[in-house]
Amino acid sequence: MIYHVNRIKLKADAPSAQVEEALESLRNQGRQVSSVKSFVVGRDHGADFDWGATYVIEDLDGLWEYLTHPATLNSDKVGLPVVERLDIFDISDDEDPELAAKIEELHRRRNELSPETHEMLADVPAYLGAGLEDDPKN
Repeated sequence: MIYHVNRIKLKADAPSAQVEEALESLRNQGRQVSSVKSFVVGRDHGADFDWGATYVIEDLDGLWEYLTHPATLNSDKVGLPVVERLDIFDISDDEDPELAAKIEELHRRRNELSPETHEMLADVPAYLGAGLEDDPKN
């Protein structure tokens, strides 16, 4: 299993209506992406983040479906403009020593197929996650 985690710190001036739209879009991902086995979108407790979203996905094929699904791309479109800091990481019980590189490659391929998403991620003031290896912030 792969637990795909997003931790989100909002911009101080993020309009509340746009924040609500982004949160609902994150929830919609969990409902619409068939490879998502379970998910949670809620307040992040214990660090300097406002919100978090975790999606439980069975394997790399499912992660690819999740990354390229229109519901995920919509969340990027409506949510990334209001994000000040974004940490994205994956936790897995898969023993494959190459798993991290495979996940990184999926993110890289997704950003290659969706240059708009890549640009929006690059514009997030503080981003930590896969897929922007050519970005000096990452």
